[in-house]
Amino acid sequence: VIFDLDGTLLDTESLSCRSVIDAFELTNAPLKPAIRSQLKQDGDLLPWELKQRILGLRGSEWVPITLGYAQEKWDWFGHENGLD
Repeated sequence: VIFDLDGTLLDTESLSCRSVIDAFELTNAPLKPAIRSQLKQDGDLLPWELKQRILGLRGSEWVPITLGYAQEKWDWFGHENGLD
């Protein structure tokens, strides 16, 4: 058993970011095309401004932060569909 908690053996940052972005796309309130395009242009990585706020948190802690960020910065409207 090998534990890689700091990403030295496997670089999983892009997979983690992509899974968050894909989760938005699977909802009834996907990201607006311009936002999705910008994220794709940035290599499907979440903005550092968001990542630094959620690093090291459990899912139950970072999900509300991510949704709040999306509402504030990306004009995401998931709250209108009961997704927040």
